[in-house]
Amino acid sequence: MKKVSVLFLLFLGAYTYTAGQSKNLVRYYENALVGYKTEEGKVIVSPIYKFGSEFKEGRAIVYQNGKRGYIDATGKVVIPIIYDDATLFEDGLAAVLIDGLYSYINIYGETKIAPAFEYAENFSGGLALVKIGGQYGFVSREGKMVIAAQYEAAMRFFQQVAAVKLNGKWGYIDSKGAVLLPFEYQTASAFSENETAEVTIDKERYLIDKSGKKLKKLKTHAEEEHEERGKNK
Repeated sequence: MKKVSVLFLLFLGAYTYTAGQSKNLVRYYENALVGYKTEEGKVIVSPIYKFGSEFKEGRAIVYQNGKRGYIDATGKVVIPIIYDDATLFEDGLAAVLIDGLYSYINIYGETKIAPAFEYAENFSGGLALVKIGGQYGFVSREGKMVIAAQYEAAMRFFQQVAAVKLNGKWGYIDSKGAVLLPFEYQTASAFSENETAEVTIDKERYLIDKSGKKLKKLKTHAEEEHEERGKNK
């Protein structure tokens, strides 16, 4: 029993070190190429990549020869550099593009949702924004289309609400696809942390709450641009 406990503690310690190390790695540039080092300056990954992302969930995206893949905190390529596009991992999944379609993989490079999407974003609130047949909808982590691809445009879920566009107008839906606010806005933003959003209706811009109540009239973008031009004269 003691041997098992000691081995477990050694494994846990190694895992904790690696996970902690990945959080502390920072990008640096040399001869227009990207590498990674610790905050103390120790080089972990030599500058060999044309592009490199921050580390998230123990993985960083690297770009080489027109393709993207992932490295771990030791600098090892753990997911091949074969993708035309890739996102950072979020809750264990990332969207990747190959042969014109997006799929979702886990941190080991295993496909968890098969290639099927023309466009795909990371998961938010258990759903991810995807595009199929030129229309936008939302897929679950299990690969089920929870909200059918039926919208002309859409934004990811935030605060359990998503802005979606149908027949030229924006509205808001919940995570089951039920309409919360009608499709009557010319423009719309996602709801912020204080549960307000900016919308345009009848050419006027407002700050609204989740019930659709107008909290404040805002300057239009044209008015803001006019004021900015005036300041620069």
